[in-house]
Amino acid sequence: MMRAERAIATVVGSAVGDALGAPFEFGLPGAFSARFPEPGCGGEMCGGGGWEPGEVTDDTQMAVLVAESLLQRGGLDLPDVFARFQRWAAAEPKDIGLQTEDVLTNGMPWDLAAAVHFQVNHRAAGNGSLMRASTSAVYFAPGRSTSAVTQTRSPR
Repeated sequence: MMRAERAIATVVGSAVGDALGAPFEFGLPGAFSARFPEPGCGGEMCGGGGWEPGEVTDDTQMAVLVAESLLQRGGLDLPDVFARFQRWAAAEPKDIGLQTEDVLTNGMPWDLAAAVHFQVNHRAAGNGSLMRASTSAVYFAPGRSTSAVTQTRSPR
């Protein structure tokens, strides 16, 4: 599988998990089990918590933007990714984290926006970058042959 295909597959797989979990995000512990006491959800996406069945959150929407940039720019172009994020935020998405919104709309360049947010608010609590990291990680991961060589050696 080519690296572009791996990146796309990563986004698709993450999107499925995101759509499955979105109705339960920020919910109370046990909310899923209370709603679905039997294993599974009948094999279908279920909505709830303000989400339509199969609808994804800002995490997937932003991961798609990273993937599009990687594919169209042929690599990581941080100003391009930031510009895509800014256009997305300007379109008033249904869901956007407070820190993400502030960084994307404060009018500062990409390499200063988060630092200024931290200086002003004295905290950086966002985990959204983790949700988008897999796309870049898979895109830039070495081929399977390298992994096979480094991971199949026996410990002595």
